[in-house]
Amino acid sequence: MLNMLEIVKTPESQANILQVVNLLEDVKKFFYRIGDIKIEKKVSEMASQINEPLYLVVAGEYNSGKSSFVNAICGKRILKDGPTPSTDKITLLTYGDDVSSEEVDDHQCRMTYPLEALKDITIVDTPGTNSIITEHQQITEGFIHRAELVLFVTSADHPFTESERVFLQLLKGKWDRKLLFVLNKIDLKTDEEQNEIITFIEKNFYRLFGFEPKIISMSTKDAFLAKTTDDAELLQKSNIEQVENFIFEKLDYDTKMDLKILSPLKYLVNVFEDLKGVLGEKVSHCNTEIKSVEMFEKRLKNKRQDMADYILKYKTEIQSVFSRLKEKVDGFLNYYVNIRAIITMKFAREKIDDKFKREVFGIANPRTELERIINDAIDYFDRNNNILWDMAHDYIESEVSLQRKINEESPKRRERYSSNRESEKHTNLREYAKQFQELDGELEGARVYRVVQGGFINFVVLEGLALVIIIGLSTFFIPLGIIVAVILAGIGFSIYPLKRRKYRSEFVQRVDAISERYNNMMLFEFEKIVDRVIEDIGNRISSYRDTRWSEREEVNRQISDLKTISEQTKDFIRKSCHTS
Repeated sequence: MLNMLEIVKTPESQANILQVVNLLEDVKKFFYRIGDIKIEKKVSEMASQINEPLYLVVAGEYNSGKSSFVNAICGKRILKDGPTPSTDKITLLTYGDDVSSEEVDDHQCRMTYPLEALKDITIVDTPGTNSIITEHQQITEGFIHRAELVLFVTSADHPFTESERVFLQLLKGKWDRKLLFVLNKIDLKTDEEQNEIITFIEKNFYRLFGFEPKIISMSTKDAFLAKTTDDAELLQKSNIEQVENFIFEKLDYDTKMDLKILSPLKYLVNVFEDLKGVLGEKVSHCNTEIKSVEMFEKRLKNKRQDMADYILKYKTEIQSVFSRLKEKVDGFLNYYVNIRAIITMKFAREKIDDKFKREVFGIANPRTELERIINDAIDYFDRNNNILWDMAHDYIESEVSLQRKINEESPKRRERYSSNRESEKHTNLREYAKQFQELDGELEGARVYRVVQGGFINFVVLEGLALVIIIGLSTFFIPLGIIVAVILAGIGFSIYPLKRRKYRSEFVQRVDAISERYNNMMLFEFEKIVDRVIEDIGNRISSYRDTRWSEREEVNRQISDLKTISEQTKDFIRKSCHTS
């Protein structure tokens, strides 16, 4: 096979070829980095054929005469042809001393034929488009990137069909392939009909692409027959010589070199443009999902604040329990621990400590009230923890599209918090009980009893002493005895209020200290529960956000690299076009 690098006419041409090869290598590495194996393979294929003869790809609908055209060029039936889809592979026809054929892969084979013109051009026969066999069209469309010149064969009996229009938009509109129209089967039409068909194709092509194509009419049937029978008149009538002249003679070396250089570059420009849109959508998608995550994190923060605010309700209730306890103690002391009670001997009818326990701790027992509050609080947080996980489940399922993962993990989370609920509850209650031991009814009843008993004893002693003084001094100095007795009696009457105030002050201090510790304990324990749930959910969501951040950074790097190689490609195209 002829190596084009060996036959370049000038050092400049050779430098251009090498520059394109290097550029394609950089592009190949780029697509490898971004993981687009499909495009990487196509770029590799285009790079590998830079040093090969020009690729002339024969394309068109099935039964348009593509294989017949190749047979007519060779003057020998080397390819199957017929009215039904006969070509199911890409066939590369190259120069060789003998006729041979070898399978390249499942969809491609290479044939050789001793035709001198094939030293400069590789003719590529493709499966027909609009075939009932869908795979045929896919094979053809998958090879178009390698086309450096497309010879598009359309049949005179049904020219420029809808499927041809679609295929031409791919060839010319999307990939900007150089195109030569061949109107085949002109033996079926009169000259007038041929002119009408050509005009029809030109108009429709112009509507699509804004210019008229080069169209050559011929009959592959007559051309093949003429070459096999040496019929010069029929050969001229078939008009194949005009096609051969254009392909093999008018396409000079410089033109072929331009096609080989520009074809892969123009293909890449379109690939880059498509990729630019894809990468832009990825960045936009990442931004949308990151914003979505941030909005959800804000919802979590607001929910956390709502729950923190709700905790204050329980703090108020606990304070109310202890306030009512203090009020009951005040009422008990005012009613039972006073001089009137002593004088009337109310405390003597039953033990004062038992009465204290019943009236202060027995009715609406603060321990029971606090247990109810703590149970309500645990129920509240349990419900809201489930609500938080439901929020996370719904968010990830709808916004993040990790339905299977969350469906697998969310129930486990709920089960964990459900199973730990009793443990957390008991822990808090044990903490509560420990705190409340300092304000036990038995202990407080004993303290009140000692206050009453001690006050009574002191009162009796002082009043007894006062009585003795009155009796003793009345014999000698009655006024003085009365004065001393009154003073002692006053002291005796003041004993109870002093002891009662002292006990109440100590009781209030104990209650306030316990209330503060209890509230602090509850707030700490429940905030810890909420924070753990918020943290677990936040970590799950933030890990997804971090992934999107990393993905966005990587895509932005790809966009930057794409911009660089795209500008290099366009600059080289502009340079080549200016040179030519």
